[in-house]
Amino acid sequence: MTPTSIECPDLEVLFTELEAGKGPALEHAEHCSLCTAIIEEHRLLEKDLCRLADPLPPPDLVHKVMARVAAEPTPVRRELWTGLSILGASLMMGLGLLLTSDAALSGLGKSVARTLVGGTAFTEALMSGVHALWSTAAGPLVALVAFVILSSVFGLKRLIRNGPTPSEA
Repeated sequence: MTPTSIECPDLEVLFTELEAGKGPALEHAEHCSLCTAIIEEHRLLEKDLCRLADPLPPPDLVHKVMARVAAEPTPVRRELWTGLSILGASLMMGLGLLLTSDAALSGLGKSVARTLVGGTAFTEALMSGVHALWSTAAGPLVALVAFVILSSVFGLKRLIRNGPTPSEA
């Protein structure tokens, strides 16, 4: 038989039957030189494709990416919103847990009551100490010492911020 005497099958049918390993299109290809050539070309193409490998990334890819990330820091606004959303989600989950658990709700009530009672005593003691300091004229001395300490700390912080970097030192 010649290729012109019988019509060749569709390529999709031929390749489907080639994958299955049997069928009338494959029987036709045994006698048709055109279909045999197409099957052989397909086989060689598959063989060439199997030899191909994905190229490896360049060895300095990680360093380039990290340098680019360091050069473009995340905007403060985005970090702030991310932090606030995480905080909000955590608070909502905690509130949900608190509202669904009777033991947790009663424990919270006890803790708040204990803090209010203890807080009143703490506030009274603090006010008594402030009154004793003021009446013995130690109040101005404490204020002066606090001012000196705070101005020293803020001065050191400013020096550190404007001082030499570790690479310059």
